[in-house]
Amino acid sequence: MKTRFGTDGVRGRFGDEVNATLAWWVGYGAGRQLGGPIAVGRDTRPSGAALAAAAIAGVRAAGAGAVDYGVVPTPALAWAVRDHARAGGIMITASHNLAEDNGLKVLGAGGEKADEALRSAIEAALARSRAPPELGSRGTVEAGSVDGWAPLAGLDLTDQHVVFDAANGAGHHLGAALLRGAGARVTVVGDGYGRRINLECGATHPLTLEAAVLAAAGLPRSPGATVGIALDGDGDRLAMVIGSARPQDPQGQRILDGDAMLWVLAHDLPPGATVVGTIMSNLALERGLVALGLRFERSAVGDSEVWERMIQTGATMGGEPSGHIMFCGAAAPVGSCGLSTAARVLAIPAPKRLERLLNWHPAIQQHGVVRVSEAVGVVVGPGGPSASGALKAAVAELVGPLSRELTNRGARVVVRPSGTEPIIRAMVEHADADVAEGGLQQLIHLLCGIRP
Repeated sequence: MKTRFGTDGVRGRFGDEVNATLAWWVGYGAGRQLGGPIAVGRDTRPSGAALAAAAIAGVRAAGAGAVDYGVVPTPALAWAVRDHARAGGIMITASHNLAEDNGLKVLGAGGEKADEALRSAIEAALARSRAPPELGSRGTVEAGSVDGWAPLAGLDLTDQHVVFDAANGAGHHLGAALLRGAGARVTVVGDGYGRRINLECGATHPLTLEAAVLAAAGLPRSPGATVGIALDGDGDRLAMVIGSARPQDPQGQRILDGDAMLWVLAHDLPPGATVVGTIMSNLALERGLVALGLRFERSAVGDSEVWERMIQTGATMGGEPSGHIMFCGAAAPVGSCGLSTAARVLAIPAPKRLERLLNWHPAIQQHGVVRVSEAVGVVVGPGGPSASGALKAAVAELVGPLSRELTNRGARVVVRPSGTEPIIRAMVEHADADVAEGGLQQLIHLLCGIRP
């Protein structure tokens, strides 16, 4: 199989790049490298059950036991791997992608993402054959439970009305139950229909949450402290809607992305602490944190890249604008957990939270994408490590002069091939909306001219 298994696993169109054979070999490679038991979970996609069954079969063929956790958020599976002393985990999910896609994330023994040795073992397994051999099922399989997972521990939401958008994904039942257990009145949207996972809902479409919060705020008996929480399909991303009390916001609501949440949370860090963002993080975050006496570091895009930079710099907290937020410390969750981050934001008293938001003035960012044609992928070499490097080099050569021109005009420009989808992402950031929008359109025009 010509499949590249990266830091965040593999994902693609179900039935094409991602199928039962792939899942079987991922399970087999993980079982051979880690032993057992291996925890297996999935989100709500219709294809998830078949892929989970295939991954479990691969694990068992390797002689390792498997524990089937069913539909669970990725952070809950990571917790189970760590706290239930599993040898590792496999999460069947395509994260924020739509239902047509699926994928597999592999976790190491502590619930963290697969290290290089584990990724290499899985790639070696994927390279052996296109069809699983008849090895039998030597390992055992049992059912698992994430009872005891408590990302909202200690949070009191009494008299709070929470609108919860689970993106029709893995966190729909569990997330709502945990919020009610913390005392909140909960209105649920995006409540678990897997064929609509991430479709115009969840953390990638926060306007849906904002509309639901505004509607819920007008309901009888709804307290004024109505807030919104949106996860993505596997529960590791977060977007929020909370009251902003801005005079220019007549409806009094504000959408918080990952940058805004880092800003709100960073005020409680000690002087000199380090926060990690990415090359996509808003310039206002960097300048604001420095003004607070904190250090700000940037990493490449990807929560695994953020985590690696956090370890290198001794950072307390880090995250991406997309809503992946991570923390260091004994009480921190494994990796990014949308509900745990929401708990930290909501634990800040409302007046203090709103005061911080009044001082949040993000620079204008304009974003666009261009789909990479299949022909470009064939010429570069599908699946190989050279594919990404060659495409990056081609993009840099094409847009380099324009990027330098925009930079000289005070703009910040980022153009990069996505690590998970066949698209090229472009961003132009500037204080002037016309400069940002015009620069983005120029970049898109150039990118659309890429040919193999």
